[in-house]
Amino acid sequence: MGGETISIAMITIASVICAATFVTSAFPAIARAQDPLIASTDAINDRMKTDITIIHETDSLSGSIVYIWVKNVGNNRIHPNLIANSDLFFGPEGDFMRVVYNETGSTSPGWKYTIENGGDRWGQGETIKVTMNMTDAPVISGTEYFVKFIMYNGISDEDYFTV
Repeated sequence: MGGETISIAMITIASVICAATFVTSAFPAIARAQDPLIASTDAINDRMKTDITIIHETDSLSGSIVYIWVKNVGNNRIHPNLIANSDLFFGPEGDFMRVVYNETGSTSPGWKYTIENGGDRWGQGETIKVTMNMTDAPVISGTEYFVKFIMYNGISDEDYFTV
């Protein structure tokens, strides 16, 4: 009977060691499988909370500057670095181009922005004023233009307008 108890104890200890070894080796694989799911969920959540609307466009008297106002109608408070990573397409219908972001706005064609309502982030209900330098190719009165603003995560809005 004493030998039987020792055998049961040894089998129990061996089972616990096997279970611990299995958990130790399987846990990293399970954690790695979760990382892409978490990243994917975060990206989807970010896209669902982001929405913008182009609310107005106009040009300067000389046609060398175009102003575009874009409203944040989503729930995201967007960091300035992410706004700068956005894409802007502009030009006459059927002949538009990607306009490069330039913090100073000195490049032509180039664009910069200001958060109209102030603050350090572009919050819900706030508007940014995009100033586009078109010195090298001024807009022409009576021409219909296409504008599309695409956020860092692919959310976009577009509009046609005539100056």
